[in-house]
Amino acid sequence: MAQHLQFSPAHYQQAVPHQPAVYQQPAAASPQPAGFQRGPSPVTFPPDNNGAAGFGTMPGYRNEGAAAPGIPIRNQGQVPVIVMQQQVPTENWKTGLFDCMDDPTNAVITALCPCVTFGQVAEIVDNGSTPCATSGLLYGVVAFFIAMPCIMSCTYRAKLRNRFGLVESPAPDWVTHFLCETCAICQEYGELKKRGLDPSIGWQGNVARMQQAAQQQQVNMMPPINQRMMA
Repeated sequence: MAQHLQFSPAHYQQAVPHQPAVYQQPAAASPQPAGFQRGPSPVTFPPDNNGAAGFGTMPGYRNEGAAAPGIPIRNQGQVPVIVMQQQVPTENWKTGLFDCMDDPTNAVITALCPCVTFGQVAEIVDNGSTPCATSGLLYGVVAFFIAMPCIMSCTYRAKLRNRFGLVESPAPDWVTHFLCETCAICQEYGELKKRGLDPSIGWQGNVARMQQAAQQQQVNMMPPINQRMMA
């Protein structure tokens, strides 16, 4: 028969020693929705050197080493900005502005129909993205309506210079094309030819020629096949 144990208050007091209760005042908390967790307190950036306000507040950001309020400092949390400096062109042109007669055929074509030579140059400069016919047609339209095709051609002279790192000579691009339009186009045509690009065969023709030259170079570099001596 199971025996029931009964504890009287006296027995309970002897088993568990009496400990004085310590009252703790609960911390005041603002009412928040369920499941909400308080994040780190936001940091306000000090004003900059010009006295303008900072970037505002960024929650969770620790501004270590910040100075006292009111003293402008450099924000250590800013993302560094990399300033790319444009390389100064230093290479000279291989053709002169008035060396048109080095290629008499091109000189005659440019004098009679400059849109043809411009279209050929533009196709090479644009790496084949703009066909010769399209560029030549746009050049003719601009020349017909406003009689100033140099507005369009001088931009391609700048592209050509940036591609090969050429200096802007003998004058700024727009001045060169405004005063000597046909001579400038002939110069750009001849410059491409002297650098291994023939505008007369188009971009695809130059690519095919380069691939053929690369394959020929690989064939020349291959070791000879072992030959056997016949008795």
